[in-house]
Amino acid sequence: MRRIALLMITLVVLLPLNVQAGAPVAVDDGAVFGSHGGAVSSANSSAVALEDLDPILEDYTATWCTNCVDVEHALEDLVAERGGHIFAFHRSIGETEDPFGSDALDERWEQRYDRRAPPTVVFNGTTYVIGSVPEGDSLLDDYRALANQSLDLPTGGTSVFSWTTAQSGSTTVTWDVNLPPSSAWNGHLVRLEVWVVEATANFPEGTNGQEDYPHIVRSISTVDELVWNEAVSLQGSSALALPPAFDGDDLEVYLVHNLVPPTTPEVVEEPESVTEPAERGLPAPGAGLALLALAAAARRNDVNP
Repeated sequence: MRRIALLMITLVVLLPLNVQAGAPVAVDDGAVFGSHGGAVSSANSSAVALEDLDPILEDYTATWCTNCVDVEHALEDLVAERGGHIFAFHRSIGETEDPFGSDALDERWEQRYDRRAPPTVVFNGTTYVIGSVPEGDSLLDDYRALANQSLDLPTGGTSVFSWTTAQSGSTTVTWDVNLPPSSAWNGHLVRLEVWVVEATANFPEGTNGQEDYPHIVRSISTVDELVWNEAVSLQGSSALALPPAFDGDDLEVYLVHNLVPPTTPEVVEEPESVTEPAERGLPAPGAGLALLALAAAARRNDVNP
């Protein structure tokens, strides 16, 4: 009976992944939107209107995850149909079968989305879906609806991003982002990040049968940030260290826009004072001696009734 009970507990712990599969979950940590960039094998520049930026599709995966294969095929079909950028985050912490993740990216996954179990797909940082079981007729239908959700971004904004040819393990990135006023996102912090991605890497030991794994996120670096009050303008340039590629020469850099909600300061209640107000001052001279004399007299009365 004890073994049966332990088995039932184990099943209860493992089953929620399948129960929740397909149901979208809202994220209240702002938005991650609008990536553009390219390969660092040559210098280039990209200029895009804010409203034309493609959705960001974060794919949390692993080389042993067989369910992830259906998810990734649906994401590739979605991008072929309407555009978008897939960014694959591979597990790292406690991982023995997947060489492509990093602890820093694992921590971001857990801190932002409170998840560490693949497959999970996040759409523009605002909604995620767990598992490979569609809520509707197909994963593509589900993903299409979520990718097309509006972020209520204002029209008229622009984002320019350029980078130099990689030399000695680094590239220089330059950005010029201009955003008009926004009632929806006023007060949010606009954070610009550069994501380094390996276009594809080979791992024949992966047990989900893929062997070639695309869109692998290798690092994320914050390069600029400013609170979105009225119009926002961010310009700058920075040298960026590149991780070594797992294989080949196919590293890419992308400028990614983040909207971080304003923090609400914690209200700390001051403890009630147990001392007398300062304005009352010190006792008058001789008051202490008078109190001692009264106490001594009272003691004599108690001893000699």
